[in-house]
Amino acid sequence: MANKNLCIFILVATIVAQATWVRSEEFIVGDEKGWDLGIDYTCWLSGKEFHFNDALVFKFKPGKHNVAALPDQASLDSCALDKAIFSLRACGRNTIYLAEGENYLTSSIGDDCKKGLKLIVTAKGPRPEGSEN
Repeated sequence: MANKNLCIFILVATIVAQATWVRSEEFIVGDEKGWDLGIDYTCWLSGKEFHFNDALVFKFKPGKHNVAALPDQASLDSCALDKAIFSLRACGRNTIYLAEGENYLTSSIGDDCKKGLKLIVTAKGPRPEGSEN
C-alpha cells in the first residue's frame, strides 16, 4: 500500500512539475475603432508584441463582419476563403487565441477580405513571466 501511495505521489508531482501555466494578454483589435473596413491595422500593430496564447478580441457590429483564420500568406493575399482553418460567427465580439508564428486573419463576409479587412499577427513563444505589454 505504501508503494502504491508513493507511486501516486510521484506521478502527481511529475505532472504538476511538467505543467506550464501560459500567461497571456488581451488586445482589442483596432482599439476603440474595432474590426471594420478602412482602419490601418498595420498602424495598430505597431509597437505591440504578441505571444502564443494572447487573446485578440474583435469588436464589430453584429452581422457586419466575422473572423476567419487562413493557413498562409498566399491564401490571405488572394482571399482564398474556402481554405479557412476556422470562421467565427458574426456575433459582434469574437475572441481568438494566437498560435505561435504567423496568424492570418480576415473577415469572410461579402467582399471584406478583398476590401482589405485582413490582419497578419506574428506571435512569439509563450509570454515570459512578469512581462507587461
